Amino acid sequence: MLAADTAVPDRANTLLLGANATESAFKRSPLADYRILHLAVHGFASTSDPNRAALVLAKDATAGEDGLLQAAEIVQLKLNADLVILSACDTAVGPVQGEEGIATLSRAFLLAGARTVISTLWSVDDAFSLFLMKQFYQHLAAHEPAPYALAGAKRDMLRKYGSAAVPYYWAGYSIEGAFDRAVVHRGTQEKANVTKSKRAN
Repeated sequence: MLAADTAVPDRANTLLLGANATESAFKRSPLADYRILHLAVHGFASTSDPNRAALVLAKDATAGEDGLLQAAEIVQLKLNADLVILSACDTAVGPVQGEEGIATLSRAFLLAGARTVISTLWSVDDAFSLFLMKQFYQHLAAHEPAPYALAGAKRDMLRKYGSAAVPYYWAGYSIEGAFDRAVVHRGTQEKANVTKSKRAN
């Protein structure tokens, strides 16, 4: 998702694209240094065993990684991100676990240290997601807090496509966490990690 790199320009940004977007490369990155993490990948939920829910990255057999970044692995990451964007299917889907709430991939990132996570409540469309994320990062670059940026991107979608913007294809993006300030600050740069597999959901 190059829109993220454009919105947050910094030579220290990391782009993991295509075959380079391996699970091992992502884990080896200095994740605690990144203020924004954007993962445009496949994703799947598990309603029976939430720890098996995963984001699908490229395999790296030499590093012993199968390419499935599972929830049980995510919670062990050391994050310090203001914002994590999970541009993948079903990342806010999971079973209810009593008082702990719903066990999802998004919650795993919150437990790992992310302050705000954007995730999806169902399967989303590639083309509509691309437009939505481009607009989201434009709003983010204008120093809008993430909830306002996401809402603004959704309004842009309706203005652009009108009745053709069937909500099923893009309205599943939701946000949770602490978001009382802008992620991209005036006069400063926020280091970003953008991970994109061969095909994003």
